[in-house]
Formats: sequence, structure tokens, C-alpha cells
Amino acid sequence: MDTTPKCEEKSESFISSDNVVYTSDDIIELICRKRTWKFNAFIIWCVLIWIRSPSILYLTSFAGIDPDTTEYPNSWRCITETCESLVNLTLPDDLYKLPCATRKTPDGRAEYVLRPSEYEWNITRTSFSVDFHLFSCEGSETGAKTLLSSIYFVGALVANLVGTSIYDNIGRKRSAMIGCMIELPITLCGTFCHNYYFLLAIRFIQGFGETMVSTPMFILVQEILPAKLRNYSNSLFMIFWALGYAVATAVGYFVHDWNYMFLTATCIMVVLDLPVFFCKETPRFYLMMNKVEDAKDSLKFLASLNNVTLDFDKITIADIEKTKERNQSFLKQIEDLCTYPMLFGETILLMFLWFVVAMSYYGFNFGWGSIFPDLYIGYLMGGLGEIIAYHFLTPLIAKLGRRRSIMLMFLGAAVSYLAAIPDVKLHGMWTLESIACLIGVIFVSSAFSGVYLWSGEVAPTSHRGLVYGVSSGAGRVGSFLGPFITLNLTAWVSREVPLIGWAVLMLLSLVCSFLLVETGDKDIAATGADVVNRRRDGYHYRL
Repeated sequence: MDTTPKCEEKSESFISSDNVVYTSDDIIELICRKRTWKFNAFIIWCVLIWIRSPSILYLTSFAGIDPDTTEYPNSWRCITETCESLVNLTLPDDLYKLPCATRKTPDGRAEYVLRPSEYEWNITRTSFSVDFHLFSCEGSETGAKTLLSSIYFVGALVANLVGTSIYDNIGRKRSAMIGCMIELPITLCGTFCHNYYFLLAIRFIQGFGETMVSTPMFILVQEILPAKLRNYSNSLFMIFWALGYAVATAVGYFVHDWNYMFLTATCIMVVLDLPVFFCKETPRFYLMMNKVEDAKDSLKFLASLNNVTLDFDKITIADIEKTKERNQSFLKQIEDLCTYPMLFGETILLMFLWFVVAMSYYGFNFGWGSIFPDLYIGYLMGGLGEIIAYHFLTPLIAKLGRRRSIMLMFLGAAVSYLAAIPDVKLHGMWTLESIACLIGVIFVSSAFSGVYLWSGEVAPTSHRGLVYGVSSGAGRVGSFLGPFITLNLTAWVSREVPLIGWAVLMLLSLVCSFLLVETGDKDIAATGADVVNRRRDGYHYRL
């Protein structure tokens, strides 16, 4: 039996009696027509790595829970006579403020009225908020504590800037391996951390290392799948991410010592990072680097998982003609951005979309404790909302395409944030804002998922790592700002201001999405020239 794949959709000019010409997209499409359990298991194994990301990202939400200062002397009690004297001089209704009260010294510095050494806590779980005195007695969050969450995204931003030059030059797999070798030991260091600035450094490096793992692994999986499966694999990534909320919540709920939370997260990472070291580099990357034989080996590996035989004596890979004269380098990528303004313009639009969705998404995900009556329920509900969103988005994209679906998600998010503006109490501690924001984050999560998928298809293979790097970098700037907006801005402005701001940004993102192109029904662009050509080949929306 002839096992050489036949491409029925190609014209006769591509086929001869001796040789068949396929693009790498064609070959991957043919390999994946009938998938075996081995191929599906391999993809799931590679995608599973994202389930450990929330347990790293949201460590500070659970490891730094504020103590309850209102239950004197049950939650805290004096251990010095000075403390007892201050308690006796304080009105009962103001006792909860005493651990946070400050006064000015003669030289103008602020110092605590009650030094931490003068009282002790009666709490069942440790918290770095107590160890480093980062808690607030007013229910809001201190800037120093928020910084421990936001600094993670500064590290992620640096990783993305580094990634712009290495994802497309040393490969997706090697980049992820570097990330693993950084994030594992630094997370373990949290087990022995007893200093605020050391913890700040740990969070920065965690953000760097985790981003260096998750981003190239996402690119890797998307590049070994055909267009019709990338939508589903994208949803699988996001569903595993959302399931990671349950993992993060379990770590925070069952591990009572905040240092051991870091140890537990390290153990989870050790198990789930294994695919990074055993997966194969993508054939698309090898072709871009003119490593044809390596690309063929990668394709043969994928084919073997589906019990397909490829005879490259009878197959010519068309991508070689596009890339054989190209000397892939970071400088060449920058040169292409100038040569092809369309490529540059689409990259700017993607950067804006990432900035907006990340700012809103992480602003709420670090603020569930203030939006919902219970921190653990908040994260579990947030994860459940995202799972619903991803299950809803997948068939929607299959029906309407990437572009229209994402536009609808931005519109839904804008409406939800506007609905959250009225200050209406519903039942107990539940408000219209908490319900509307839960619905809103479903739309934002869907938009984030769609933009993640779309970015890899809008960007050509020659610039995919760079575009992901700068776009995700813009997202990390938004991620840094989001928690401050949710947790700190309302102390200075009305609570309606951030909600109105996010609604406006969602509408602007809808317009940006309108200006981009639908990609689900076309081959992935290989170079900047392909980006220009696809606008000429029937795409009616121009910048």
C-alpha cells in the first residue's frame, strides 16, 4: 500500500509523477488527519504544563493573607506593659487600628505606635504579611504587599524582551529549558525566605522563569498542529490554566505555612515541567533556520505518533524556497518590521490588545479577595468562570472565526463593567459589582484566550517569538498595573472610575480587533512578505 500522503486540495501543478510539493502546513495537516491516542497524549502532556502556572503566579494571594485585627484579644494580644497601656488608652471601637497606627518621629519619619515586638498573633496559618508587617487594618492592601504580586510581571516583561531575540533564534524548546532551570531553584528559595526584599527578588525571577517556560511551550504546541486544531489546543491550554486555580487554592488552603507553599509549588513544577525536556523542537522553526534535515526528523516524529510514514524522497517542502535565502537573526527581524509596515502595524495592534486584556484580567484575579466575600471561593469561582468561558469560546471561534468572536468578547466585557457601576447590595456580602465582575471576567478570559491564539497566527513564523515577546511584554505592563488599580486606586478615586476606564478600553480593543485579519482559514504566514500578501489575497479590512 502506498503510504505517501496525497494532498487533494492542491492543484495539479504541485504534483508530478516523481515528486510532490507540500508546505509544512500541508504536511502537518496530513499527519493529523487521523490522530492516535499516542499523538493526543503527547499534546496533552505538553499542554499540561500550564496547570502549574497559577500556583506560582498567585502564591502571594494565599501566602500573604492579612490577619484579622478586629478580634482583640483573640487574634492578637499584648506581651508588654507598653502595649497594655496603649490598649487601655484606646477606645474599644478603635482597637483594630492599633497594630497599624503610626506617628511622626522628631526627624520626620513615620514609625509604628505599637512595635511588632510588643504584641503577638494568635493565628492558625503563617503569612508574610505578618512577618514583614505588610497588612492593613482598613481592609485595603498596602502598596508594598501589592508590589510582591506586581513585581512578578516585571520579571515576565523582562523575559518577554529577552524572548523576542531568543525564541526565534535558539528555538522554542531550548528557551523553555532555560526557563525551567531558572524558575525551579528560585521557587525553592521561597522555602527559606525571611526577608521582604529577598521575597521581592524571588517574585521577580519567578516571573522571568515561568514566562520563559509557558510562552515558548505554547508556541511549540501551536506550531505542530494544523489550523483546525489550534483553536482546540488553545482552549485546552486555557482550561488547564483555569484548573490551575483549584491547584493554587488547594495549596493555599491546605498548606498553613507560607514558606512551605513555595516548597509545594516547587514539587508541582518538578513533575509538570518534564515535557520541556522530552518534547521535540518544531519543524517550522527548523525550516526557518534552514535546518531541513532536522525539520524532516521532527515531522517524522510527529508522523510516527499517528502511524503515518513520510517518504521525503518523494516530498519537497515548499517552505524551503521561502527561507533558504533568509539569514534569521534578531536584526533581520527588526529590519523586516521597517520593510513591511503592515507587519509592524499588526504587531502594534496586538500589543494594545494584550495590554488591555492583561490589565483587566490580572487586576480582577488578584482582587477576588476584595470583590468576593471569601478569598478561596473567589479564586475557585474565577477558575470556574474561565472554564465556562473557554468551553463557550471554542465552538464560537469554530463558527464565527477568530476576529468576530474576539470582538464579541470585548463588547460583552464592556457591558459587564458598565453594569458593575451601580453600588447595589444583593445578599449578605454579595453585590451587583461582584456578580457583574464575575460575568465580565468570563468575557475578558475569553478575549485573552482568543488573543493568545490569534497572535500566533497573525504573526509569521519568522517573527512569531518576537511578536509574542513584545505583545506579551505589553501585557505584562498591564498586568503590573492591574492589581494596583483594583487594590489601591479606589483609595484615591471613586470605585466607578476603574470600571468606566476598563469599559472604554474594551471598546477600543473591539476597534483594534476589527482592524486585524481573520486567520483561521489560511496557512500560517512564513515571512513578512506573506503578511502583506494575505491582505491582497481577499482580506478586505486594511489598516
